[in-house]
Amino acid sequence: MAAVINKIFRRKKAIPLACSVSIENEPGHVHTSACFIDIQPLSVVELFQSQGCVSCPPAVPKILESTTDHNLLLLSYDVTYFDHLGWTDTFGDGKWDKRQKDYVRKWGRTSIFTPQVVVDGVADGTGSGNGEVNEIVAGARESRKQMPWHIVVDTNDTELRIDSDGMEAGTFDICLISYDPNYQVVKIGKGPNKGKKVPHRNLVKDVIKIGEWTGGNLTVPLPDRSQMIATGLQTVAVVQGGMGGPIVAAQKL
Repeated sequence: MAAVINKIFRRKKAIPLACSVSIENEPGHVHTSACFIDIQPLSVVELFQSQGCVSCPPAVPKILESTTDHNLLLLSYDVTYFDHLGWTDTFGDGKWDKRQKDYVRKWGRTSIFTPQVVVDGVADGTGSGNGEVNEIVAGARESRKQMPWHIVVDTNDTELRIDSDGMEAGTFDICLISYDPNYQVVKIGKGPNKGKKVPHRNLVKDVIKIGEWTGGNLTVPLPDRSQMIATGLQTVAVVQGGMGGPIVAAQKL
């Protein structure tokens, strides 16, 4: 398996293209250059935002537009520390305040800001400048390439499997992050953003830890997700180096 993983992650040639059209839906489909897409390891883009932050209404739409690539998964977290300005964030949760602060502490910083874009837990910025999200993503991918080992995550309906050539990788949390994939716009009724609209996509609803990985190959049973699926929520599995640590692998369920 290690040889297979090395082959996947150490290609000298460009990453191959895959057709984005389902043959089941279009059995007579003829491949053209327009239907092929690049396939790269999924990068998790975490957006910390607030409906009470004056910088968010102009910046968030640009960030959402910059994270539609199929190799990226945007996860949005509304924080609560602007609520004292007169408007209580309708999606705010103190758990997301803590998640953002965990990153800041891990990096040895003393201040936080919104909007903040964190990619794979290793690179960040406001994401508001032209091309800034792409730069953050590029920095995170370069960091991932520098890892001394490689990891692949796969899932089915009942279990999650990790394959890796890293036998002593340290301790990483295996977490399931559930999110609402719907695009939602909230019009602010009070506070400094009164009358403005703030868009949201992929709002995170819960993060649960289902196991730990310390290296090598591992299979972990998945919890019953039937009730959650009925709500329309989607889920991504991430392998992350503890609170505020790097996300070394991610796989949509």
